[in-house]
Amino acid sequence: MSRVITLLTPNGGFFLEPITSSILEAHMFFRPTGRGKEALHGAREGLRYCFNVLGAIVVFGRIPMTDRPARLFTRMIGFRSDGQRPHSGTGEMVEYFEMRKDSPCLQQ
Repeated sequence: MSRVITLLTPNGGFFLEPITSSILEAHMFFRPTGRGKEALHGAREGLRYCFNVLGAIVVFGRIPMTDRPARLFTRMIGFRSDGQRPHSGTGEMVEYFEMRKDSPCLQQ
């Protein structure tokens, strides 16, 4: 994997940026019509695709501390916080999240 992968649905999607052959950085977005249960379901399906089809071992993301709704949603879909620190490019404080292939929330 060397290119950004885009997964789209009618209500949102993912941009997946390969960091290594088994680590992806995820960028998620959802339209207002796709929020709530649709967003939870869509995010988990997208993550299953990352692990089962793309062969990822870890998917991570980083969210600005000022975006509380996104940080809450990320926890709701099963990501675990890896702490807060300045973004390496901008210096903005962000919270890092990660999910591993064996995450219990994906075993449904």
